[in-house]
Amino acid sequence: MSAKTGRSAVAGWLAVALLAAAMLGGCASPASREGMAVQEVKLVKHHPHSVGVGVQGGSETGAFDSSNIDNAEFKAALEASIKASKLFSAVVQGKGGDYELNVVITRIDKPLFGGSFTVEMDAGWSLVKAADGSVVMRKAIRSTYTATMGDAFVGVTRLRLAVEGAARDNIDRGLRAIAELDL
Repeated sequence: MSAKTGRSAVAGWLAVALLAAAMLGGCASPASREGMAVQEVKLVKHHPHSVGVGVQGGSETGAFDSSNIDNAEFKAALEASIKASKLFSAVVQGKGGDYELNVVITRIDKPLFGGSFTVEMDAGWSLVKAADGSVVMRKAIRSTYTATMGDAFVGVTRLRLAVEGAARDNIDRGLRAIAELDL
């Protein structure tokens, strides 16, 4: 192997390594409320009651972590989705609503590598009537979303989009389940 051929091979490997770093590297960003909120939900039923919302089980995105769902951001996305869908007449902060909706994020499976990122999310949804504390719905909701290279070339962005899509699908499924109830 000549010195010129060896330098060309090294330059080729360096280019591949830089491309891989660009695809996989970068700082992870957390899932945003705008990305997780359901913009348009057409429900067959709307409830003339108010609701308070609580979220648990999420986690913040660390400097060396992959994209996560923060409780406050998911709560804001859920409240925005309820308002957009008009599922309840009002969303109240804290106690004082006719119903209390609590969502616990129990699992988020995220891939480490790949061209397409599929994220799966499990959450436990419960709706309680505030007046007597009776549970009117308790349901485990599984959702999934795949973000492809067409959605974003950079890996950390593609993973964030997949996490947001799985959260958005979970909210959509939860609101549809509540819309089926007779409250």
